[in-house]
Amino acid sequence: MLSARPSESGQPRFDLMGDEDGRLRALYETGLLDSAPEAQFDRIVRLVARHFRMPTVLISLVDRDRQWFKARVGCDVSETPRDNHSICSLAIEQSGVLVIPDAAQDPRVRHFETVTGAMNVRFYAGAPLVTPDGLKLGTLCLIDHQPGCLSDSDVVALQEFAALVMDEVALRRTVRELDRLALNDPLTGLPNRTHFRQHLTHAMRRAGHSGNRVTLALLDLNGFKLVNDSLGHAAGDTLLQQVAQRLQGCVSTGDLVARMGSDEFTVVLNDVRAAQDTDVVLSRIEDALSRPFMVAGQELWMSWSAGLSIYPEDSVDPERLLSQADAAMNRAKHAGHNYVYFNDAHDRRNPHDIEKTAALHHAIERGELQVHYQPVVTASDHRLIGHEALVRWNRPGGMVSPAEFIPLAEATGQILKIGAFVLRQAALDAHTRRIGRVSVNVSAREFDQPGYVDQVRAVLEETGVNPDLLVLEITESSLLDAGRAGAVLHDLRSLGVRLALDDFGTGYSSLGAMSSLPVQILKIDRSFTRDLGQEGPAGTRALEVIRAIVTLAGAMEVLTVAEGVETPLQAALLREVRCTFLQGYLFGRPAPLPALD
Repeated sequence: MLSARPSESGQPRFDLMGDEDGRLRALYETGLLDSAPEAQFDRIVRLVARHFRMPTVLISLVDRDRQWFKARVGCDVSETPRDNHSICSLAIEQSGVLVIPDAAQDPRVRHFETVTGAMNVRFYAGAPLVTPDGLKLGTLCLIDHQPGCLSDSDVVALQEFAALVMDEVALRRTVRELDRLALNDPLTGLPNRTHFRQHLTHAMRRAGHSGNRVTLALLDLNGFKLVNDSLGHAAGDTLLQQVAQRLQGCVSTGDLVARMGSDEFTVVLNDVRAAQDTDVVLSRIEDALSRPFMVAGQELWMSWSAGLSIYPEDSVDPERLLSQADAAMNRAKHAGHNYVYFNDAHDRRNPHDIEKTAALHHAIERGELQVHYQPVVTASDHRLIGHEALVRWNRPGGMVSPAEFIPLAEATGQILKIGAFVLRQAALDAHTRRIGRVSVNVSAREFDQPGYVDQVRAVLEETGVNPDLLVLEITESSLLDAGRAGAVLHDLRSLGVRLALDDFGTGYSSLGAMSSLPVQILKIDRSFTRDLGQEGPAGTRALEVIRAIVTLAGAMEVLTVAEGVETPLQAALLREVRCTFLQGYLFGRPAPLPALD
C-alpha cells in the first residue's frame, strides 16, 4: 500500500510499502537501468506518442531514489529524483492505470517539482510495467502540458502497450541469457569450448608480441562414468561443479579454466615466462584435486590425467596445440600419471589414422561412401516432413564410424570432396522424388571456401532439383566472421534454398547479429535434449534452456528442430514448449533409401 507523510519541506512524500526489496531486485535483474538506448523500446514510445497524440511518452523505471527513463519522447532529461518528483511512484501502487486529469489541481502531486518546474506536467496517465510475478518495475506513461482525460478504450490500449514493453523486456532477458549460454557452460558456469578457443587464440597472439609462452593443459577425470552410473547424474553434476570451483582457485585472474564437455576441462596459462610458473599451478591443481569431494553424502577421491602443450615450442596453431595436449593426456592416462608434457616422439598420431586417411581418398571412386537419411517429424503429431542426409563409410572390412572419419576428413581437407558428393546425391534423390525435403550438413571448411555459393548453384542446375526442397545446415562455428557469413548466407538464400543453423547454442557468440541472418530453421543441439526428461536439476535445466531457445526462435519467426530425441517423454516435453520439429532414434535411425520404403 501507499502512505503519505510530510517531508522536511512540508510537502507530501510517498513511501512504497510491501515487497520493495523484491521489486528492486527484479528491476536490477533486468539489466535495464542505465543501459544504452535500444531500438525496440524507442519504437514503442514513438508509436504510443502517435497513437495518443501526446507530446511526451516515457518508459519510466522506478529505482530506489530516482526514476530513470529507458526510452522517451518529448523529454530532455534521462532521470528525476523520486522524492517530490515521481508521479510514477504513485502509478506503480495502482491496480490499473493511474490517470490524473490535472496534476496542478491534484493534492497528491501538485507540489511535485515535475508539476511546478520545467517539466510542467498537467495531464498524466501511467500504466504499470508488471512482471509475471506481479512486481511493478515502473510505468509506461503519457504526459501533456495541459489538462486532459483518457477514455476507457484508451486506458485499455495503454495497458496493452505496457504489456508490449514487458514482452520486449522478457525477450531481451532471453537473448541476454542465450548470449551467456553461448560462451559459458550452464552446469559449472565456466567458459565453454567456444570461449576457450577465443581466449586461447588471443593469448597466443599476445604472447607472440611479448615473447612469452602460453601453456595449455587438457584435463580429464578418471572414473567419472562410474560416479554417474552408481550415484546418478545429479551426483555427477555436483562433482563437476566442485571440480570447476577447485580448478578456478588454482589459477590467476587472467588465466582461464574452461569446461570442454562431459568430464573434460582445459586450463590456459597466459604470459608464462618460465617453466616454474607452470609448475606452481600444477602443484596447486594436484593439491586441490587430491582432497576428497563430498557428493550425495559420500566422500569421493578422484584421480585425473592431464596433457600439456606449450606455445610456441610445440605449435603456433591453436587447434594443433589442443590436439597435442589431447595426445599427451592419453599418454598420461595410460601411464597412470597425473600429467605429462607433449613429446613429439611419443605422441604422434596413430598409424591407423594414416592408413584411414589414404583409404578415404579413394572411398568415393570405390563406391564406399553412402548417403543415409534420418527422418524429421512434426512435434505436434509426428508426421514425416523431411530427412537429414548423413554420410556413411562402408569399407570392405565393415562400417567406419563417422566419429572416426569425419575429423580425419576435416583435418586433411577431404571434407570438401565428401561434402560435394553428399550435396549432389541428396539433390538428385530429392529431384527424382525418392525423398522429399532434405537437409544437408555444411562443414565450416566448405562454407569458408571461395566459390561455395557457385558450387551450390551448379548442383541445383545439374540436378534440376527444386531449391525449396533443399535445406543447408550451417554450423555455428561458420558464423564467427559475421560479416562474411551474412553475405554468403544471403547469396545462398537468393538461390531459393532454405538455411538452418545447426547445433544451436554450442558455438555462436553474437546472438544479436544472428537475428539479421536469413536463417529459417534453428537445430537445437542434442547436448541440450540429452538430459531432457531426467529427474532433478539437470532435467529441469535442459527444459528451461530449450524453452528459452524456442522463445527466441519464435520471436525471430524461425522454426526449430530438436535433435537427439530418444524417448516419448522427451518428445512430449518438446511439444509442450512448442518446438516445431523433432529428430532422433525415437522416429528412426539413419538408413539408406531402400530401407525407408
